[in-house]
Amino acid sequence: MGFVRAVASFIAIVLAATLAAGASGIIHDPLAIPPGTRGYCLTEMPGGAIEKIPVTIVGPQGPVTPGGEMVLIRLDDPRFAKTGIIAGMSGSPVYVDGKLLGALAFGWAFEREPIGGVTPFVRMLGLENGSAAPQRGAPRPALATIVQNLREGTLAKFVLTWLAPPHAPGGHALPLSATLGPGRSPAAMEWLGPLMRRAGLEISGGARRRAAPAAARPLVPGAMVAIVLVDGDATVAAAGTVTEVRDGRVWAFGHPFLKAGSVRLPLARANVVGVLPNLNSSFKFFTVGPMIGEITADRARGIFGTLGAAAPMVPVTVEANGTAYRFRIVPNPALAPLLVAYIVQASQAAHGRGFGEQTLRMKMDLSFAGGAVVRLAESFARANAPAQAAALAAALVGYVEGSPFRPPAIDTIRVSLDSVEKVAAASLIEAVPQRTVVHPGEQVRVWTRWRIHHGGEIDHSFSLGVPRSMPPGPLDLIVADGGAWSTYDLKVRPSRPASFGDELRLLGRLVPASSAVVALERKDTGIVMRGGTISAPPSFVLSLRAGLDGGVQTAGSRIVATTRADLGMPLSGAVRLHLVVRENAHDHAAPSKLREVR
Repeated sequence: MGFVRAVASFIAIVLAATLAAGASGIIHDPLAIPPGTRGYCLTEMPGGAIEKIPVTIVGPQGPVTPGGEMVLIRLDDPRFAKTGIIAGMSGSPVYVDGKLLGALAFGWAFEREPIGGVTPFVRMLGLENGSAAPQRGAPRPALATIVQNLREGTLAKFVLTWLAPPHAPGGHALPLSATLGPGRSPAAMEWLGPLMRRAGLEISGGARRRAAPAAARPLVPGAMVAIVLVDGDATVAAAGTVTEVRDGRVWAFGHPFLKAGSVRLPLARANVVGVLPNLNSSFKFFTVGPMIGEITADRARGIFGTLGAAAPMVPVTVEANGTAYRFRIVPNPALAPLLVAYIVQASQAAHGRGFGEQTLRMKMDLSFAGGAVVRLAESFARANAPAQAAALAAALVGYVEGSPFRPPAIDTIRVSLDSVEKVAAASLIEAVPQRTVVHPGEQVRVWTRWRIHHGGEIDHSFSLGVPRSMPPGPLDLIVADGGAWSTYDLKVRPSRPASFGDELRLLGRLVPASSAVVALERKDTGIVMRGGTISAPPSFVLSLRAGLDGGVQTAGSRIVATTRADLGMPLSGAVRLHLVVRENAHDHAAPSKLREVR
């Protein structure tokens, strides 16, 4: 039986190659084909056979957009009366009189007849002529806004609003068939759902990459291929059909994947293993084989690529509770942040609690070509901790990719996740300074007390020095959790980076929520310059602001001393105490407690 299948498959391949070879020309005036004209369509079906499907021309449909005309066809094979046109058939070549008409690319949900729209191949030929341009990530928000959402536990929702691509116009493009590592998991749909909706993907379930039998076959029109976004311990890919192959050049889909323009996305051979009839949209199950080339254009009339080329991918390692998972993702600035979020949350879900009370500690290293590294650590103690950790990973990638300075390529990404299935957190209930009158050059001790979630307390003392050059006058003592401190620090002391290196140093100012920060702050007017802040007399700042119509950015204070300690769990709370600096070393005041917790 296996021999018979192999022979049948071989005959189907030879037939497809013969049919494609016979279609040596293309139809240059597709709208002139009379209704009722017969033709055929080539598409891969289960088992790898590329089948010839008879079709009838229904008629032309004029362009809604310039160059957007299509030809309506009806599939005359009785199998499609049950399934309708199948997701994954996008790009299936349609021939009339031995000439290539175009790619089957459009369909309608809940259709009563298998009628679809064909993108003329004369329009797809222009895909090859697109100009390559560097891609940028989504316009990014201020770092302080990201930190504020992180502290309030709303970062996941904020990141999706910021990074998720907008829905593509139209709505009739025939869906591509998509595969996700864990299938329709909550993590998958939360992060990749907006991406799937824009691309019109129909998720067919999880299918790990393997050496599919189709990989050894020549790539011909009608064969199935997949754009790979993630591979390794999970696979995220979108599959459709090849329309034409010429001298190592490939045209497919007949409609855009994401309409991303010039891209570099890995192209792999795919193998159809089954078809699932569905009242909304039937789709093909498929496996993903080895890489065979790269996609370089993703535009309105389809995708274009070349065989043999290797698109770059970035190694990502996620260690979740001691188990390491290894992936590779496409370094596309618009896609990488959401893909990172997906694999971070999916890895945590594989060995951790998906919801409910928990505490999660995350460390992340982002390494760049040339040796630069940015490190981030954070702790979460809430029911949505995995989503917040994934959102922070996405935000870091999205923030650096959206830099106005041309960032170097990301070399590797490493994420470490450790979780416990309970809330381990503490809130500030008291801060006691050694004295409220301090002197230049002396050390000041501060005692703090923190209430642990569900009972118990933590006491921790800090010591920091008053600078010897500190003049007499008011001085503020601030005690805060790391998240509150980072939010305050970025808003009160803004920065204007002058280079990508400055941006990495700005990210280095972020303090994890598990750290308690104690700082001395002095009111001091300053002007925010590119690369830093300089002090200036108030009169000068006022004159400068007036001369520039308020366009100058200023800072109203500066930190003169700071220290911090990691207390091992997420903290919350912040207090401020007003101290006084005096020159008289014998003038001491009694200790004072501050209970004004906010």
